[in-house]
Amino acid sequence: MGLTKTQVLQKLGKLPNSVQEADLILKDVIHSVCSGELSLHEVVEGLSSSLTHTSPAERSAGTRLLADLLHSLPSSSLNTAQITFLVSFFVDRLKDHHSVIPNVFYACLALVKQEVIDGEDVRKLIQGIFREVQCQSHIMSDRRNIYTFFKYCILNKHQDLEALGTDFILGLVTAVDGERDPRNLVLVFSLVPVIVQSIPTGPFTEDLFEVVAAYFPIDFVPPVNDPYGISQEDLVLGLRRALASTPLFAPYCLPLLQEKLDSDINSAKLDALHTLVSCCEIYSGEDIRPHVIPLWHSIRREVVDGIGEGMEQAALSALTAVVTTLNKGPISPAVLQATQSLVQMSLNECVPHLTTPEQRLVFPSARLLLALVVAAQGPATTVSAAVVPLLAEQSRTKKEETAQRNTIIILGKFLGAAAAFPDLLTGGLGQHEEVWWTALSLALSQPVPQVKEAAVVALTAALPALSHHRLSAAATTLTSALLDSQRQEKLKSCIVSCLAALGRLHPSAIVDHVLPHLLVEMERDVCDNDQWVKEVQVLDTLAVLTLAHSQVSQVLPLLWDRTKASLAKKPGEIERAIHYLSCVRKILVNTLEEPECREYIVNEWCGIKQTMALAVSAIWECQDTAKLPSVMAELSAICRLLLATVSEPHGLVESLVSVAIGGSVVQSSGVLSEVLATHPKASTLLFTGLIGNEDSPRAQYMVYMAEGVLMGARSLPESAAGILSQLRKVVWGPELEEKSEGAREGKQEVRRVAAILHASVINKLPKGVSLTRSLEETWSDVMRELEVGVSKGKRRWALTIATWTCKALILRGAEEWKQWCARMQELLNDALIGMEAAHNFGTIVKDHDYALTSHTHANIRLLHKQRFFESVVGPLVELFSTTNDIKTKSCALVAIASLLPWLPHIVLNAHIQKLLPVLLQGLNTSDFSKIGEASINMERNDARCGSETRLSTLTTLASLLMQNASPAERHTSTLISFLMPLTTYHPLTVRVKALECLAALVTLPVSVILPYRNEVVRGLRSALDDRKRVVRQAATHTRSLWILVGAPGGF
Repeated sequence: MGLTKTQVLQKLGKLPNSVQEADLILKDVIHSVCSGELSLHEVVEGLSSSLTHTSPAERSAGTRLLADLLHSLPSSSLNTAQITFLVSFFVDRLKDHHSVIPNVFYACLALVKQEVIDGEDVRKLIQGIFREVQCQSHIMSDRRNIYTFFKYCILNKHQDLEALGTDFILGLVTAVDGERDPRNLVLVFSLVPVIVQSIPTGPFTEDLFEVVAAYFPIDFVPPVNDPYGISQEDLVLGLRRALASTPLFAPYCLPLLQEKLDSDINSAKLDALHTLVSCCEIYSGEDIRPHVIPLWHSIRREVVDGIGEGMEQAALSALTAVVTTLNKGPISPAVLQATQSLVQMSLNECVPHLTTPEQRLVFPSARLLLALVVAAQGPATTVSAAVVPLLAEQSRTKKEETAQRNTIIILGKFLGAAAAFPDLLTGGLGQHEEVWWTALSLALSQPVPQVKEAAVVALTAALPALSHHRLSAAATTLTSALLDSQRQEKLKSCIVSCLAALGRLHPSAIVDHVLPHLLVEMERDVCDNDQWVKEVQVLDTLAVLTLAHSQVSQVLPLLWDRTKASLAKKPGEIERAIHYLSCVRKILVNTLEEPECREYIVNEWCGIKQTMALAVSAIWECQDTAKLPSVMAELSAICRLLLATVSEPHGLVESLVSVAIGGSVVQSSGVLSEVLATHPKASTLLFTGLIGNEDSPRAQYMVYMAEGVLMGARSLPESAAGILSQLRKVVWGPELEEKSEGAREGKQEVRRVAAILHASVINKLPKGVSLTRSLEETWSDVMRELEVGVSKGKRRWALTIATWTCKALILRGAEEWKQWCARMQELLNDALIGMEAAHNFGTIVKDHDYALTSHTHANIRLLHKQRFFESVVGPLVELFSTTNDIKTKSCALVAIASLLPWLPHIVLNAHIQKLLPVLLQGLNTSDFSKIGEASINMERNDARCGSETRLSTLTTLASLLMQNASPAERHTSTLISFLMPLTTYHPLTVRVKALECLAALVTLPVSVILPYRNEVVRGLRSALDDRKRVVRQAATHTRSLWILVGAPGGF
């Protein structure tokens, strides 16, 4: 039950010293005022003993409670009379003791937010603050309240401020003058754009400018662990917006920027250039005109001197901005004269350097002129008329390679820049088109590869300036050059990029002048190696250029026919078929998003039917079983892409499952029915292939098509669960004898694909009875195959299924993953497959190329890797620390190391103290010899797991130490003793990462690392003579850091 009115007034008459008790009283007062039991006048009268007390502390407490009350009331709760009464009261309080005044500021901020406050009351508050308050004598938070009060008045009460006139500007300038706190400066800078847009500044424009310009350029460096998050960029951008907020600042701002551009401080120059660009967006040509020539000289100096790419780019952007400003809006004769003077001066100073293209200043001079060209049409016309004919003629007369290359590159850039103005294409550039096209054509025919590359780069830039018939000629020329550039990869890449750009401008040129030549070249049946290299080159080009419907409809059927023909020929042709299919896949990736192309591929060309039919043919006809998995993998990838375009894939999925399980199709129509009608053997292949029938070994390759359909589908029906048992039979089916190593590897790959597909189906099945039953059956089958008495081969494949099933469940966030994960942890104690189980922990968190990803529409829950790691890291570390068996310890270490490279550092940082002892053990060379021996006894192919685990450990450790080395402080001695031997006589990556770890340790306190300085400096001498340059560089850097440890000015 709340307090009565009398009780509240009694409490107000005697305020407590405790802040908590004052807050309780405030709650009671707010309740009473909002309910109407107390009026505001009664509250003030109740506080009279505090507000009139002789003690400043008592008056401050009363004023604070009243201010807090005003902030707590709704903005519509006070009437005009109450507001006027309070305004008069608080304005008078501004004359009070300095400890009382901050609470008055806070109250003023609450009053000005009242909806019915009168303009006269607003002006009284502002005038009172201007008259009675020395703003800079107050602490930061109080000044911030003042600035916030001003900002609110400017944004919401600017009409009431007009009566104050320029007195408000003068008062504000006086208030903010001398502000130094970065938090307040951000607020002050944000005030200026609002002021100049709302209130006339009158004679105080320069004063307002100077009060903020005094901070230019910003040299603030935030302290370490700054709790307020004010960055230098916040201040720089805020000040830049203030300086560029109004053209009225131009007479004062431009001389300031000129002064900074002429200084010796690079950071000031860079800031001045960026600010000049911002100012040009607001200022007019008349504002810029008096400063054009000085700015040109300063900008030219920065470009020519070449201090850095950032400085040069900023200077060129500033020059473009200046010229753009001179050419926008109504142009007066004076501004026109200034523009013409600037352009003529730039031509006089830069063109002579263009005539000496072999010298250093040719490119800076060209970039300066290009900055003028892109700025406006007028300068572009003048500069192009002077430069383009000169460069075109020079490209023919200069014989030296460097001069030719530089000239042609610059010519292309000028043509591309000038082409942005359509009038130039029909005017100046059009008149000289024959001249500069001839220059480009001659350069393309040069025998020197470097010149030809430069010509292609120039042509790419100049494409927008070419007419349609010139683009067609360019397409023909480029195609010839492409077919002649067999061994010149860089030139070939440039030509393909140029053709792709040309195709975007003029698609018919590709269809009419490029594709016919490429297709004719591909039709040649010459079997020599050069022709095969050229054919691969043609396929790569087709994959890039085939983008439009007209191109797809011409290229795709031809590639498909060539694939069919290659599969039917002798085994040596299978490699060609793989390349054809790869080209088709790349074309689909580039074109399926385009509606017209998608309509043709899916419906007219019947892509899904074509793919499934070709898969059946490949399985029956392909003579090279070693290459067949590669063919089927490409077909599966194509099928996944096509299925992703089908909005309702359930019909096809159900038909596939019915055939796989029962050997017949339930539906009488659909893609699969059509395939079975034309290829009767397909039903037998699919049925026998997914039950692991050893009488039909080739049929197992149909698992690739099942993968293409089931992974490509956006969702799966419950009936898809029926195929899971069939897939498990494929995975641990009988081991068949194969004649070749390639064929055996192909069979192993089929099993892996089946295991991954099994996991993908589990991941995408909808929740329900079907999923639960499937998981129970999978658990039962896998656990049975993992029993100790089962053959090692079946146990390994059962482990593969368990790993991928666990991954699928983790991704979808199903609770069942925990029992699968627990079983994998138990397998780390297994003498035969423990090491493989350890490596498989990495498989769970590592992203696959396509399986269980968003590209194959997997069911993925956020932060799944983090949840898995949080669950397993504790038990794995405990197993590593407690077990005495070297094999189990090795498996635990490998399991942890397998996880580390695939996890975000923020997750690892949370466990760094727990992981560091394990990571250190992972660096111990002597321990790794034992791990290697254990691995050899388990599996011959795992013998190198020691070095792999060490590299994984080093990579993670280096990343963590670079971010924060402090957790390693207690382990410094051990770390250095383990890292130093790794800097020599180990694989390259291990040596480099060990050096990076040592470099990161120098950030530890000097008292901790100083005792080891001499040991490290001496030990790194041998690394300085390493045979690999990258190691020598890392060693030099690391040793230099350690030499500086404890030195004056060092670490």
